[in-house]
Amino acid sequence: MWKFVLERWGTLDTRTLGLFRIGFGLLLISNLLDRTGFFGDDLVSFYSNDGIWPNHYALFLPPTPGYWSLLSGFSTPTEVRLAMLAILAIYVAYTLGLYTRVMQVLALLALESVNFRFLLPQHGGTVVMNIIALWTVFIPLGDRFSLDALFASLRQHPGATSDALARREWLEGRAATRSGLAVFGLFFNFAAIYFFNTVHKLGASWRDGSAVHYLLWQNRMATHLAEFVRLHEPAFLSPALTFGTLVIEGSLVVLLLSPFFQEKTRPAALACIWGLHGGIALMTTLGPFSYSMMTFGLLTVTPGLWAWLERRWDKLPTVTVRFDGASALHRFGVRLLARLDLGRRLSFEDVPGARLAAGEVTAIMKALPGWRFFAFLVPALFPTLRWALLTLDAQLTPRPAPPRAPPFVEQLAAATRTVGPVLVLLAVISQLLMENWSVPPELKPATRPQWMTDIINYWQVPQGWSMFAPDVPKQDTRLVVDATLADGTHVDPLTEAPPDFEALEHGPWFMNQHWCEVHARMPGWRHHWRNFRDYLYRRHAARGLPPEKNIVSLEVFKLVGDMPPPGSTVVTNVKRERLFGDGPL
Repeated sequence: MWKFVLERWGTLDTRTLGLFRIGFGLLLISNLLDRTGFFGDDLVSFYSNDGIWPNHYALFLPPTPGYWSLLSGFSTPTEVRLAMLAILAIYVAYTLGLYTRVMQVLALLALESVNFRFLLPQHGGTVVMNIIALWTVFIPLGDRFSLDALFASLRQHPGATSDALARREWLEGRAATRSGLAVFGLFFNFAAIYFFNTVHKLGASWRDGSAVHYLLWQNRMATHLAEFVRLHEPAFLSPALTFGTLVIEGSLVVLLLSPFFQEKTRPAALACIWGLHGGIALMTTLGPFSYSMMTFGLLTVTPGLWAWLERRWDKLPTVTVRFDGASALHRFGVRLLARLDLGRRLSFEDVPGARLAAGEVTAIMKALPGWRFFAFLVPALFPTLRWALLTLDAQLTPRPAPPRAPPFVEQLAAATRTVGPVLVLLAVISQLLMENWSVPPELKPATRPQWMTDIINYWQVPQGWSMFAPDVPKQDTRLVVDATLADGTHVDPLTEAPPDFEALEHGPWFMNQHWCEVHARMPGWRHHWRNFRDYLYRRHAARGLPPEKNIVSLEVFKLVGDMPPPGSTVVTNVKRERLFGDGPL
């Protein structure tokens, strides 16, 4: 039974793991840049003491049990920028596969630190990223498509003759798959996400097909495409997309966990995941949620899909690379090219005195899978490329394979890869039973060991899945700040424009996910109103305006309105509620 579980649910192609690592690394990088406004205004607003949530306040009034963040030790915007640069460097090394095992652990700590530092607007997207990072820390991701694998291959196989390059001897003995309980745990966790998100969609908008219509009218989340679609929405669109979403989410539970016909079910799952979440990303701003789900989808790439890709690569041009075996630069260059030649479209010929021009390098890159898109850069970067190759050649001197670790170390590593996923899986299952309201009361555990609660809290992997369930909101919310300046004029410090109390009638507002959540949740964060008020004063003062433009008083209002029903484009029942001002809070 254990062998069956590992073969059907716990084994992945090492190429798939390498592809996933690159995808998740790019997601980590893009998410960090998005959340910090490319180290700009949002970094100050959300992660420094000049922002909404100072670190000392978070530490003395933690928002959740198990609160921690390595970023809590950084206060000023400059300090935070330096810390974020260090995190960016970790993410880049993770993506490239440099010291991969170490970077997997550091990336997990960095991601959790960023999420915890401004935890107030946590949503499904950040939780899904936490889940991916936690499960995959137990899975080796550096066997393929990584600098670690490339450097090890270059060191251990120094042969640069035409025969050695043709044999591809470095491929012998390379692991084709990786197995472990963490792979099963990750697939189980995502199947649970789709299952509960499906069974919890019981509201009227999901039954009558209007859910997608109301989602398009969420001005905080709507994109430019949603703005166009909702104004030209045919009657069939929302019902088709609404019921299609339910069918796809429900089907994914089976497609991800089916132990049979996986060469068909896994590609079908990939198509469903990318189709569903790609469409959601085009229409709504949900932070990293859609992209996290699509990144997980990369793990459904099967050996059959890789074989299909190889057949596609057979259509790429074949190129004969002529090199001078007496040249250190040529020898290293062809060794590197042979390892990048996944489609085996290159052959090598040792020609004394051969010279490689930029045009020939361009032709070679066009024959390499995935590199043809960078071929246009070669002429400009050719001198830099030559210098980089010589530098790498000097660093990657041939050396024998590293000795095996002592038995105790190997046993400890194996125990970690087994015991760690077991503990996480048990904690996740208990949390799923406790947190999802569709689970019958008799199945909910009355108590559980503290270590299970600690895993959920310290790694922020809650398991209550009700995205837009049981119903899609039919109202929208926005904050409007009416600040009075010394010269008597009024301005909204959030927009640096006059207060707009008709904002609900002319969306979308094209906010990022953090600001979406701040506008929606600030009315319920009463104990944070003082911090938010102080932040508004600081934000305006930071512009360096003359004294007559200083804020002398301000009031914060909440606008709430009913979104247009199907067949209408008019927002109705708009209400204005004063939350707080300069008086006692």
